[in-house]
Amino acid sequence: MARYFKEQDIDEFRECFYLFARSGQITSLDELTVVMRSLGMSPTIQELTGYLKGKGGKMSFADFLEVMHIHSRAENLPNEVVNAFKAGDPEKRGVVPARQLRNLLQSWGEGLSQREVDNIFREANVTNNGTVRYEDFVKIACAPVPDYY
Repeated sequence: MARYFKEQDIDEFRECFYLFARSGQITSLDELTVVMRSLGMSPTIQELTGYLKGKGGKMSFADFLEVMHIHSRAENLPNEVVNAFKAGDPEKRGVVPARQLRNLLQSWGEGLSQREVDNIFREANVTNNGTVRYEDFVKIACAPVPDYY
């Protein structure tokens, strides 16, 4: 499975895995849930149960890497976000007012601060009074953070 991830990602996965699976194996649904969600994944309970059952109720780090690879291929966050925008766009215009987008980013989920939204808007060249092509915005917002070291 190492060929599917960057060395830096594997190091992060390993650190998180052993932080929560102190015995060296994941043996409960709670452990698997915490580890995967800590790594930014959003698996459902059914998916988690299937992964754990598929490994006989115990998961080594190598098994966990395989599960992360399988799940990362199944979970496509940018498409899910674009589909959510499309669901709220009955006219199928492909745009959202910048003020509405700002409100969504600041009030949904964990909610970003005004400064965080300002930084995202600056990066995406969004003006506060304009409209935003949500497919383009999602590509920019979901792009990996550059690795400068």
